[in-house]
Amino acid sequence: MGEKDCIKRVGDGKVGKVIVCETELAKKPFCFQETGQNFYSYEELCYYICQYPALFQVDFVTDELIEWMQKEIKAYTLAEKLTYLKRDNVQSRAQVLTILEAYPYLSPKDIRAVIERLDLLRLKEVWLQKRYYADALYKAGKPQQALKIYDHLVYEIPEREENNQWFAAVWHAKGSCLAKDMQYEEAAKSFKKACEYGNYEKSRKSYWITLYLLGKQEEIKKDIAQNNIPIEKYSDFIEEMKRKEETLVDYKDYQRLERACTLKEEGNKKEYQKMMKNLSAKWKQEYRENTRIR
Repeated sequence: MGEKDCIKRVGDGKVGKVIVCETELAKKPFCFQETGQNFYSYEELCYYICQYPALFQVDFVTDELIEWMQKEIKAYTLAEKLTYLKRDNVQSRAQVLTILEAYPYLSPKDIRAVIERLDLLRLKEVWLQKRYYADALYKAGKPQQALKIYDHLVYEIPEREENNQWFAAVWHAKGSCLAKDMQYEEAAKSFKKACEYGNYEKSRKSYWITLYLLGKQEEIKKDIAQNNIPIEKYSDFIEEMKRKEETLVDYKDYQRLERACTLKEEGNKKEYQKMMKNLSAKWKQEYRENTRIR
């Protein structure tokens, strides 16, 4: 492969970094089942591991990955090493280390940093490992999958006062997943729960935003009164939201479009077509109104 063939944009445009490829580029990508991310090269896989090490806490080397390395990127030696590791049930730490050291893409310092992060995760309690795993899924653009873990976590965290910050963080994360899926009623409940465990400004503001989107401004006033928050905060918040109104409308449309794409990926064609039809009708109406001669 010539040098001119070495430059490629990572993944499906989601990772957003240009890297130099040492191995061959695959004609057929490997799909990482946890997130649906496609990889076309060894370097893309390494970059993804560096970005989301929490997703690689458990054994992830499959026969499909080994076959892809052999057939698509011609990484024969690496594929052979991973075959032995898989056969011997070696922990994911060794699998990650073997992959990262196979070619000179990462520096020894970068590799150590990834392994240290994995080691730190492994020392934490199981529920906390799950929390970081769910966070990584959310950051990788998979809020629905992250939500399933957060749903269980709120019942798995030990009920101790020192864990209130973790309860607050998980309830907030759950609310973020629900809001991203436009389930504002449930999102509001989760953000409110986060506020009960930890009086953090970001959770309270997220709670108010979901209430605002639901048209429940009186509930915002009630929350302000119950928590002895200066009433001026309400006026400031409403003014801020009105300034963002146009952006919020665009964002909600973006969320609907994102949700429609998820439905299509899940094979729910009927709901996908229904949502796209509604979005199309809305955009056509807005176009007519904006282009109408006045």
